[in-house]
Amino acid sequence: MTAVRRLAAVLLLAAVAVLAPSPVGAQDPPTSTTLVELPPADIVPLPNTGKPPEEAGDRGGALQLGLLALVVAVIAGAVLHLVRQSRRARADQPSSE
Repeated sequence: MTAVRRLAAVLLLAAVAVLAPSPVGAQDPPTSTTLVELPPADIVPLPNTGKPPEEAGDRGGALQLGLLALVVAVIAGAVLHLVRQSRRARADQPSSE
């Protein structure tokens, strides 16, 4: 079989697959009318209307604040390390003058 015939066969199979009727379109529309209860409109609480954290793992508790401090310290340490290494590498390069 030549390359042209193979290409024609693949294109023909693709066209048949795309144009063939699918069983999804053959479904009957739903007949039941069930009412869906919507959530209240105030899904996002207003500021200062929540409750204060009672345990360390609660939102805004000591564990969350400690994790934030740890992340900030690690990022600051990484930046400081990169700055020091780049300065050291620039100082070790021979001058081009």
